[in-house]
Amino acid sequence: RSTIMRSSAASDVYKRQMQNISEETVRSVIGRYGDMVMRIAYQNTRDRAESEDIVQEVFLALFLRPLPKSEEHLKAWLIRVTINKSRNVIKSARRKVLPLDERIAPPSSWERPSEAEVLEALFALPFDERNALYLFYYEGYSAKEIGKLLRRSENAIYILLSRARKRFRIIWEEEDET
Repeated sequence: RSTIMRSSAASDVYKRQMQNISEETVRSVIGRYGDMVMRIAYQNTRDRAESEDIVQEVFLALFLRPLPKSEEHLKAWLIRVTINKSRNVIKSARRKVLPLDERIAPPSSWERPSEAEVLEALFALPFDERNALYLFYYEGYSAKEIGKLLRRSENAIYILLSRARKRFRIIWEEEDET
């Protein structure tokens, strides 16, 4: 009984907080950043369903708090929270019981063979290296900005990027040989 009351009370809190944000604002933010959040979640979890859950959790968390004042802070917040939620999913027990086949299939928007091959090689990299490469090359962040997002020094990011590039090159060349 108390669980039902808590759940109902929580639902009321969500409704009150969401009423302060216009539907237009919600659609605009999701339209601008939804694909980015999905790509980050997917390249970390390699599972479409888990990625979709993460996207929902990230945007729910965003809309239940005051929105960041600038686009730069909003984008950085979304990236940081998406990476953290992805890391939580990877560490969770429910993740360990999924069949491997469900985690490998890339989203349908990445059907071109060259992108799928790049994605497969990217998946072979460790978590932090994969995120650093993605943020640097795909999102266009500088090493300094990535350092702030990943909570590392700029020099540590340069080293991480260098190692990631070397490891990626080795993986890519091994795939070409097969």
